[in-house]
Amino acid sequence: MKIKTLMKIKFLFLFLLCTSLSSQSSAQSIENALLWKVSGNNLKTSSYLYGTIHIACEVNISEDVKEAFESTEQLALEINMADPNMMTIMMQNMYMKEGKSLSDFTSDEELKKLECFFDGKVQGMNFSMMKNIKPFFLSSMALTSFLSCATPQGYDTYFLEKAKSAEKSIIGLESIQDQLNMIDKVPYQDQVEDLLQMAQATDEENSQSLNDMIEFYEAKDLDGLMNYMSSQESNINLYTEDFLDNRNKNWISVIEEKAKEQPTFFAFGAAHLAGANGVVNLLRKAGYQVEPVQ
Repeated sequence: MKIKTLMKIKFLFLFLLCTSLSSQSSAQSIENALLWKVSGNNLKTSSYLYGTIHIACEVNISEDVKEAFESTEQLALEINMADPNMMTIMMQNMYMKEGKSLSDFTSDEELKKLECFFDGKVQGMNFSMMKNIKPFFLSSMALTSFLSCATPQGYDTYFLEKAKSAEKSIIGLESIQDQLNMIDKVPYQDQVEDLLQMAQATDEENSQSLNDMIEFYEAKDLDGLMNYMSSQESNINLYTEDFLDNRNKNWISVIEEKAKEQPTFFAFGAAHLAGANGVVNLLRKAGYQVEPVQ
């Protein structure tokens, strides 16, 4: 499999994991902002939270965000994307277990529909090479074809490269294996049904859904983003507690520890900011001042 295709899989996987879920806890609104300052509770210096979207046609970083990033000494992403072992671990976990294939969960007609859907969508791979890949990954691999640009960019990648250039420490709030284990909690049949739903929509409909989500993000409308995602039909939404709430709760102790060690710029999917069990409210409940900046 080509390196370019592998990179697409990596970043689209992260995009899908962090922005395709609704949240049952989104009823508690927070201020609309992507950049948040964390202080108080015996922190010597402030740290920052920044909500990202993992693929877009343009990465628009404001001066406030640049200044916040430059004021910190460490970058924390959802996973440590600088880890040289990450791609190997992903490749080892991409395929369905026990020799399962898409044909085990679809009719002949549905399988043909998926073959037509993926025709020309993933550079360097034909459909026969995809049949054993977990449907969750296949859904993420199709996403770039719905963008209006040929070369998607990633906010996480932007900060990763900036951190490398500035020789900042780079850490992960969780491991890639943690994320892969969550995917494995979703039965293959549920993953296939979501993939079929995407395949049964037109490319225009899929593009519109993706663009709508990006527009909410760019407007910093977190409540709108969460409500929009809640309105989307997806079997993955049944696993919100695992994919969002529990992860947010697990991250709080890591955020506290790293922010106390040195000022840190925490960049993760914007969906993790909002809601009663979002990172902003959880940190506030823990006694920190979490203020919207921009």
